[in-house]
Amino acid sequence: MAKSEYTKTLQRQFWLFRILDWICLFLPTIIYVFIAWFDTGVLVYGKVAVTGTVLIAAILTAFNILMKKRLTCIIWITLIGLFIAFKEFLFPLIVIMAVTSCIHDFLLAPLVDTFKVKLISSKTDDDKKAFEAKN
Repeated sequence: MAKSEYTKTLQRQFWLFRILDWICLFLPTIIYVFIAWFDTGVLVYGKVAVTGTVLIAAILTAFNILMKKRLTCIIWITLIGLFIAFKEFLFPLIVIMAVTSCIHDFLLAPLVDTFKVKLISSKTDDDKKAFEAKN
């Protein structure tokens, strides 16, 4: 099954927007987790709380991948650990998460869905053309 250039372009755009969406959603939280782990001002119980919630989030992420679910509680579970670690510095993260969630909901998720449908349609069209070429 040969892919047309149009299908290849759609596939690149689909993955570009999907990765950009994941970066927008998860990168701010990941940065804050590393700050909590390596900041000398965070006490040991805060680091333990962050580590515990990150492990729970990792288990839920594995569950999401294996069961093909879309659980959104992963970021919020990690946020609980960050709250325990340093609640006084958490407000900027909450604002960043609100903005990136809006970008996800109103821009990136619809773009990803649109390109996914276009990609599936284009692959089907490529299959149809390959079938017609054989017959």
